[in-house]
Amino acid sequence: MNIELNMILTWPEWSRPCGFSWTSIQERRMTMEQAQATSDRCMRCNRILSNPHSIARSLGPVCYKKSGGGVFDADLQADEKEWARREELLKAGGEIDLGVNWDYPDPGNMIRGYSMRVSVRFKDGAFEAYGCLYKPGKEEEVVFARGQDLKVIYREAIAAGPTATAQAYQARKQAFRQAKRAARRAS
Repeated sequence: MNIELNMILTWPEWSRPCGFSWTSIQERRMTMEQAQATSDRCMRCNRILSNPHSIARSLGPVCYKKSGGGVFDADLQADEKEWARREELLKAGGEIDLGVNWDYPDPGNMIRGYSMRVSVRFKDGAFEAYGCLYKPGKEEEVVFARGQDLKVIYREAIAAGPTATAQAYQARKQAFRQAKRAARRAS
């Protein structure tokens, strides 16, 4: 099972001022195994993680809660009848929305620029976890995961909102630090 993630999972190397572009996001694809191998730190607060569940999620329990995590976690505990109903709904052209107004990373900008709606759909013979990014005058789509197993794709969709919100928080924090350093140098 090879699932590709379009999420930026490591900020320090990527957080350069005014370096935001959609092509750079698309170039930074990682497989799930690569992402789990490199995520020993919390992507929101950058602390070292020790709990295996937190390491797999790349967020500590406090940061997961602060990033809006836990809202849709109970959806994964559905019985097989419910999973079959969801699969039928998606294959009929429907979508399952998993929250709106999630933050999305906008490096170099201290002001929240993007909000995102996370959904699951069936497109071109595979299930997709994707996000619609909204910014004044722009609307983009980012596919987080694509595959045949609905449960895996659903899990990725549930994780996408808190993950992106945590990354956006870290990006704003780094932009603030850079602005603070620039102000100190200027004075």
